[in-house]
Amino acid sequence: MRQCLSICLFAAVTTASFSAKAIDSTMTGAGYTGLGITPNAHLLDWGRFEATYENQLSGVVRDTSGHNFVGSFGLFPNLELSGRLATNSLNRNCFTEGCGTRDLSASVKFGIGLDTANRYRIAVGGADVGGSVPHFRTYYGVLTYNQGPLEGSVGLAKRSNNGINGSRSPLDGPFAGVAWQLLPWLRGHVEYADSNAWAGVRMLSPKQWLPEGWQAYVGVNQRLTNSPVTRKAWVTAGVSIPLYKVPDLPGGGAKAALPALASGQLPMPAYEARSLPPAPVATPPTSAQSEKQPATTVTDGQLEELAVALQAKGLEDISVGRMPDRTIAVLANNATYNWNSADALGAALGAVARKLGTSTTGYRLVLTQRQVPLVAVTGQADCLARWVADSNAPCTAGQLSTPGTGTLESLLAGVQWAVQGRQPSWRTARVSFSPVLRTSIGTEFGAFDYALGVNVGVLQPLWHGASIEWRANLPLANSSDYAPEGVFGPRRIRAETERLAFVQTVRVPLERWLAPGSDLQALRWGLGGLTAQATIGRVGGDFDGVHGALRWEPGEGRHRLTGQAGLFRNAEFGHAGTPAPTLRTAKPLLASYRYNVTPTRTFVEATAGQFMNNDRGFQLGARQWFSDVAVNAYFRRSAYRDSVARNFIGLEISLPLGPRRDMAPRGPVQLTGTPRFSHAIESTVREIGSNPLRPGYGLLPPVPTLDAVFNSDRAGLVYFEDNIRRIRDAAR
Repeated sequence: MRQCLSICLFAAVTTASFSAKAIDSTMTGAGYTGLGITPNAHLLDWGRFEATYENQLSGVVRDTSGHNFVGSFGLFPNLELSGRLATNSLNRNCFTEGCGTRDLSASVKFGIGLDTANRYRIAVGGADVGGSVPHFRTYYGVLTYNQGPLEGSVGLAKRSNNGINGSRSPLDGPFAGVAWQLLPWLRGHVEYADSNAWAGVRMLSPKQWLPEGWQAYVGVNQRLTNSPVTRKAWVTAGVSIPLYKVPDLPGGGAKAALPALASGQLPMPAYEARSLPPAPVATPPTSAQSEKQPATTVTDGQLEELAVALQAKGLEDISVGRMPDRTIAVLANNATYNWNSADALGAALGAVARKLGTSTTGYRLVLTQRQVPLVAVTGQADCLARWVADSNAPCTAGQLSTPGTGTLESLLAGVQWAVQGRQPSWRTARVSFSPVLRTSIGTEFGAFDYALGVNVGVLQPLWHGASIEWRANLPLANSSDYAPEGVFGPRRIRAETERLAFVQTVRVPLERWLAPGSDLQALRWGLGGLTAQATIGRVGGDFDGVHGALRWEPGEGRHRLTGQAGLFRNAEFGHAGTPAPTLRTAKPLLASYRYNVTPTRTFVEATAGQFMNNDRGFQLGARQWFSDVAVNAYFRRSAYRDSVARNFIGLEISLPLGPRRDMAPRGPVQLTGTPRFSHAIESTVREIGSNPLRPGYGLLPPVPTLDAVFNSDRAGLVYFEDNIRRIRDAAR
């Protein structure tokens, strides 16, 4: 052991003067960044997802053959989080056929740099953390030194001694590893742990072979010692995908070039890179603004042209008119840019800039969602046009505001509409097709069981904020365990009406009751930021009843409070042939608080109360946004009356599906994509002797949410300010 450690350190020091490409780190089968078996102190880059596969199970001494799947996220700047499925067999039933080892686990690693040149890094982590059934649990600390093409790591690990079925982590005691980037596409390594040694190579794909920022690799590993803790030789393959990029709008022209990231620089999980700060919509006054030009008269013909341009951009409920001070007022509803309302705001600003940019008139633009005011911009049209063309324009493009910073309706008080209600929303029904996926991963019945279906939805807008929605589930495919007679049959996807409900959403005018005539007090208390929603009908396939929700997002949007309550009757209770429902009535009563950590785009949220199935508890989560993709890590504790509380940890990924801009709502039917598809994998923790499946805990009411109205809970002033460059690119 001492000889191996000496060789590793000697190799790192004597080759430190080499100049070549820095080491490319990849994920190991254990669920942490490293070489083949041992970790290093690097992390998966913030804003990246990496999937890895190996055809063996390290540490399963009785049988190392099998399948090892790892999915990892660079969740925060200094934290990576991984999920791992290790199984000797994919389809065998452990109770009737014998499946060998099958384990679903999580790993976490935290690391920091120790010097400005990022040559020294230190990290600590754990594999197979949580739960009561450890197969490969180990905790470790590691120090890594980098110099050019060489990397050396030393560390100390402590594994669990109570692995199940003879399994254990191969990482224990002192360990070390050396890696050498032989060529830009080839990395070699040698490593040592627990009296065993391995060597391996990784071949990395050239950048031009894959989409920008992607990387794929394959590798071969060889055990150099005789202990059968791993296979003698095995294969590794993986792909790494950035989550922080935003695709171009269809027809948006050439892609705006982003600067290359400097060495050690992290990509920001928003549209801009860190080295290119965004241009604000509202800039400080300059000398170029000091001499204000008189407003130019805008004709009715120009207002008509502006309405036509807004309609061409896919907006609806369009009204254009004049304020008493001759400022041009614009009101439009977004039903097309369902990935992100920032795109709709940019498209509307672009239309204003092109049609009114030759004049010096002022403008007031209010964008709504489901006819509920979402965001507004006020400014001068010629300055807006200059800003769209050049982010360094000397005059102010406009001032952003959201309901939490003021009542947006008051911006249009006294308007005389020249065009009103162009492209009314009630004339267009929205038809959507969304995937439905239910999974059971790493159970004794199968490594991966699934049920796949499609949800067909029709939403018909009525009057302002009101709609009626019908959605039906249709099964498409499933594994045998999700068949009607299978062990997961009660959770299968059925052909049924999943939702038939009337929904009304309104802004609650608190300022009229609590601060009449005092705009300053209304602004100070965020009285314009309270919204209510009522739902009546069938939801969740079986439940008939009513549901109400309140959402308050005061100020700039860092804080958000939500309360919801409902009363539902289970229409299938006691019916023969149903999955034996035990819930006659559902009485959800929940409150939640969310804080927006703006520097990292992290939403920290706490929810507590009585969930849909009348179990009571709380959930704590951290949702990290990477542009329009979100990754949510959460902990939940819940209990039914007179029963033991259960603990869960989970990881949820949420992303939009379909085109970034849906078809324009110009006819009787508009086909839309899926604004937000979410899927979570969770496991019980702290269960005595096992990690059983326990479905039905901590479910939220399956009703339309107010967060969906407010841009997936991204409607605060700080969010739109943070995405100014995206808004400007959409305007262009």
